[in-house]
Amino acid sequence: MNWFVFAFISWIIFGLELAFLPVLDAGSGGVHPSMVIPLVAFIALYAPRKQALWGAIILGIIADLVAPMSRIDGGLAVIIGPNALGYLLACHFILAIRGSLIRRNPLTMVIISMAACFIAQIVVIAIFTTRDLGSNMLIWDAGDQLVQRSFSSLYTGLSALLLSFVFFALAPAFGFHSSVPTRFARTIK
Repeated sequence: MNWFVFAFISWIIFGLELAFLPVLDAGSGGVHPSMVIPLVAFIALYAPRKQALWGAIILGIIADLVAPMSRIDGGLAVIIGPNALGYLLACHFILAIRGSLIRRNPLTMVIISMAACFIAQIVVIAIFTTRDLGSNMLIWDAGDQLVQRSFSSLYTGLSALLLSFVFFALAPAFGFHSSVPTRFARTIK
């Protein structure tokens, strides 16, 4: 995998997500699509295992850095780790099933992006809820977060559909050289 192209595309995707966050917000509930999860799904579909896992960790750390949590005293808290672990688990899920997926199909990107987003958000909710048990420093309600993040996972399917065409066109630029055997077809190169 070409790490320079990965860094450049990640920079663009994070910029788009932060720029379109207020525009694509579905009401006042905080339901908005992720544009980073489709990138994690794309990398997990095509990259070698080790590179895909490191890419997911890097994207998760950046997601933690750009999304601070609100504190009760009115400040913001940057907590590094929940999104990184969530993206890592979502990437591992995709790596486990990628041998039986049709990779060049945009609907595959939609389905696995929604599933990966849901997995990552469950991990984030679990970590913040466990962290909040000891000290009530964050403004956090696990039930509300579960509803918002579940609908955001479904909404991520729309961004995954649009981004899949861009990612498929940019696949040669990423420089994926590994061929992964599939379960039901010949090896994809």
